[in-house]
Amino acid sequence: MKPAFDELRQNREMELTKAEFLELCPRALPETVDGLFSIFDRHPRNGNISYDEIAAFVLLACDGGSVEEKLESLFPFCDVDGDNLVSADELAAAIRMLYYAQFKDVEYMRFKVDRVVEEAMEGAEGESMTLMHFTEWARSNKPAVSELRDIMQKPILDKTDEEGLPQTWPIQAKMSFDKIKVENPVVELDGDEMTRIIWQMVKEKLIFPFLDMELDYYDLSITYRDETEDNVTLDAAKAVWLHNVGVKCPTITPDEARVLEFNLQQMWPSCGTLLRTKLDGTMFTAPITITNIPRYIPGWEKPIILGRHAQGDIGQACQLVSSAAGTFRLVFEPDGDGAGSAGVESQEAVVHQFTAGGGVMMGMYNTRESVENFAKCCFEHALHEELPLYLSTKRSTLKAYDSLFVDTFENMYQTHYKQPFEERGIWFQHLLINEMVAQVIKSNGGFIWACKNHDGDVLSDLVAQGFGSPGLMVSTLVCPDGKTLMTEAGHGTVTKHYRAFQRGEKTSTNPMACVFAWSRALAHRAKLDGNERLAFFSRALEEACITCVQRGIMSKDMASCAKESPESSEQWMLTEDLLNAFANELRIVLGKPLKATEKAQETPFADSGADVAAATSAGAE
Repeated sequence: MKPAFDELRQNREMELTKAEFLELCPRALPETVDGLFSIFDRHPRNGNISYDEIAAFVLLACDGGSVEEKLESLFPFCDVDGDNLVSADELAAAIRMLYYAQFKDVEYMRFKVDRVVEEAMEGAEGESMTLMHFTEWARSNKPAVSELRDIMQKPILDKTDEEGLPQTWPIQAKMSFDKIKVENPVVELDGDEMTRIIWQMVKEKLIFPFLDMELDYYDLSITYRDETEDNVTLDAAKAVWLHNVGVKCPTITPDEARVLEFNLQQMWPSCGTLLRTKLDGTMFTAPITITNIPRYIPGWEKPIILGRHAQGDIGQACQLVSSAAGTFRLVFEPDGDGAGSAGVESQEAVVHQFTAGGGVMMGMYNTRESVENFAKCCFEHALHEELPLYLSTKRSTLKAYDSLFVDTFENMYQTHYKQPFEERGIWFQHLLINEMVAQVIKSNGGFIWACKNHDGDVLSDLVAQGFGSPGLMVSTLVCPDGKTLMTEAGHGTVTKHYRAFQRGEKTSTNPMACVFAWSRALAHRAKLDGNERLAFFSRALEEACITCVQRGIMSKDMASCAKESPESSEQWMLTEDLLNAFANELRIVLGKPLKATEKAQETPFADSGADVAAATSAGAE
């Protein structure tokens, strides 16, 4: 490959096609050339090879020399003009493809390269490094250079595409650890902005070093959704349904400003809503409870998981406005050819007779099938979490509408779930929402709360804030089959921190929800596969993170909750440093028994009789 390397080194702006490469290097092995173009033609992927790309290939793929020798050999690769000095830009250009070949993510590559360059240039005289300065840095044990050594170890090609070409260069673990084998895939749904950066760090530091697993990857960033006309989201939903376990990074839901920012074809719908619709699932939002993170409702010692039925009701309601007098009617016309429509007559009701000035009108609905699926998801998740289940409605006012929910839940419980609930010491109970809210505020938590669409939309924010921080919430999409589950962080893409990151500023973003999204997905994979080691790992991962925070090792937002005035950076850590601390603690936790935790409510809420009395009272509101 030397002729091609020399040709590109002399002209850094030049690129070679595969045909031109083979013409310069006729003795090169075809499989080596195929590997070069398959893996390193990435940034941009245009069918050509640049100097930076071939330099990364040579550094990673060559057999001779130790890792230290390879690292020190970076200096002549960088010093293209031969002045015996290496600038920050030259170093960044030389190592950029090393990181891209590993992580396949442009934003994360930039983040890692910036950290390496910043560390290497520290203490350099002027704007460039001498050979002596570079060598001292390359032989040090600083974090970035240690990581770079790992990347420059001879990789193992462990995956091939349909044509047998290598696709993946796996990261070497930084410790001696017998990796846990995960037999079946987990579907990974990547996201946007700051959480996308954190997502990569979580995998690199807390997942890959410990697990031997296959990830079925889908890029749900807003730009790729637009490029694929959102077909990637539909493909991701099919994959989650196929493999039964998915883990999702937060994504952008575009508004008018985002359409302009990313030059989108259209204002694509919420990725989460589309996935929830395709999987016909119910989203449950749960807090991460930590003893030294104060709660706005101090009595909530155990988690409250809120399940929202996000189908029908006001979410798909039809609204009308009129300024004239007239009659507002509600009409149902049975489908003469539809199943179950035989003998069913049309129905019509006068809702209101408007006088001069008119007003507003609304019609909403829900389907029996959707309510049944909602009930099944709630019961299955209660069994999975081993927590009691409560349903709250306004049946006292919406006697026909909300009775469909109450009767469906009660019939399903008595028919299918009463025995397994009692075997686990848990229960199901329906309360009017007025009574339920009062009981929840007085409780110490430890249950699942099933809510209708609008109720869940409002109360999920109340529960999140009551536990102290929206950054400590994890969402789980549960499907009616009782097997399929998808987890995600319960917050957004943290745009404010991403803007700071784009300006080159260091950020302290809370990674807990992203980590717990992985741990909950892995726990479900372990349950389906009967993998006890993986189940232990998922619990150990959560315990390691919580232990660190309880010791005061936390991000800035958690420090602001735990301490009155976190003005000094000594009271909180940058995101990557915090994840390093989590990883170190995880290694310790994996070697000892886990702590026992009690998360379930001990006794049901007292039945005040308000439910029955209000539901049967003609004057109830």
